[in-house]
Amino acid sequence: MLSLYRNQLKGVQKKVLLIGSGLMAEAVIDQLLKRNDNFVVVASAHVEDARKVIQNKQRCSAHHLDVTETEELRKFVQNSDIVIAYIPPQFIVGIAKICAEVGRSMITSQYTFPEIRALEQECKKKGIIILNEIGLDPGIDHLATVKVKDEVYAKGGKIIEYESWCGGVPSPEFCDNPFGYKFSWSPFAAIRNINNDAKYLENGVQKYIPASELLYSTEIIHVNPSLQMEGYPNRDSLPYQELYGLKDCQKLVRGTLRYQGHCVLMAAMKALGFASEDLIKVDREMSWFEYLLSNVRFESCSSKYLGNHHITQLANTIDQKVFTLAQLETLLTKVFNRVFSQYYYKDKSEEQQYKDAEQIVQTLKWMGVFDPKNLILNNVAHVHNFAAHLQTLMNYKQGETDLVAMQHIFKIVYPNDPRVYVKKSTMVKIGHRNGKSAMAITVGVPTAVATQLILDGVIKVTGVHMPNISEINTPLYEELKKEGIYCEEEDY
Repeated sequence: MLSLYRNQLKGVQKKVLLIGSGLMAEAVIDQLLKRNDNFVVVASAHVEDARKVIQNKQRCSAHHLDVTETEELRKFVQNSDIVIAYIPPQFIVGIAKICAEVGRSMITSQYTFPEIRALEQECKKKGIIILNEIGLDPGIDHLATVKVKDEVYAKGGKIIEYESWCGGVPSPEFCDNPFGYKFSWSPFAAIRNINNDAKYLENGVQKYIPASELLYSTEIIHVNPSLQMEGYPNRDSLPYQELYGLKDCQKLVRGTLRYQGHCVLMAAMKALGFASEDLIKVDREMSWFEYLLSNVRFESCSSKYLGNHHITQLANTIDQKVFTLAQLETLLTKVFNRVFSQYYYKDKSEEQQYKDAEQIVQTLKWMGVFDPKNLILNNVAHVHNFAAHLQTLMNYKQGETDLVAMQHIFKIVYPNDPRVYVKKSTMVKIGHRNGKSAMAITVGVPTAVATQLILDGVIKVTGVHMPNISEINTPLYEELKKEGIYCEEEDY
């Protein structure tokens, strides 16, 4: 296989190794193939996916590659001019180490791991760059933020507050499920993200939100006059004060955007244990109803939060051909005792709780929880079972489009001027009907453009980097603007 790979590359000037064949891969390939001197080798553990993604394309090939087979990986890297790593984060460090050893630059949209930072000196000695965090978020967010920061600082100003929000959701006309969400990237990674704690800066004080409270910690973000979303903090925002050079910031938060109502529903699913990392172990086939009944360990069979008449009303909305009213009442009592025991509901009225309860029951019905034919997976984590089930319900259908929204909000002051200026930097993109998703375009094109700039010698810096310095950001921003991928700025 590798000899065929060498033959295909014979005489080709630029050889790009793309490791991975997932949802973002095609956007990367198509962008790179705009240049006739590029040849793209797609290497993947799922070789059929790789073949599919290069179908009807010139100057590219598909190959099987198990990245845990170190020697085979090394051969692929050695026979390339540059490497793009588009695979799950647990494999990125191993690829980066081989790239540093062999002397090949590497680009990835993943966050910068400490083990990769440790390769800084080796990369400099080899004259290569490992460029991390170059996609949408992280990626375009860095470019937009550093651009505004540099302009403000050049005028002697200070940024005293900074917010960065980003999310991918279905276009409004295709938002047809209770969660208001569909998967344009890894379902498992998307669901697992709700298990992260969050840290950010508020009024100069570091704030911490445990994962158990994350989805209840939302605020309304006015992206534009026709688009209001809810946002919640994403992981640890604190390092970005130094990474962006925002030394004067009293507020600094990076967060995730979703349609309003998503977070309370997803928080309820989390309270029911669906996002747990614990392993499911059952000795027989089990329906979702049985799974939920056994997984919710709140033993009380009398409602602590909703009146019994409410429980009965909700149970009567569910088809009772399979389960009796008493069984349904027992399950719903346990469900709502668990959900409404969360701190978020401690000051909520019974009327507000009932309104949310109606939404939760509708969501469980939509998920097929009350259909005994729907079986859970065994010997997998609860979160994997949940993600796999939602993937069958929340994928994009042919002809549907997605929407990517990104917004940065800056509060700025200047010397001898008492006013506080507000600048918003916003990007909203809609995917192509029967074509690439907005998520794939806004992740894949920046990765490909950065790769090209490194190949062309425009980006010359070596070492381990993210796009937060002018030597990388300036040419990258200029090229992405030509592709229509940038944030529009507005002063208030």
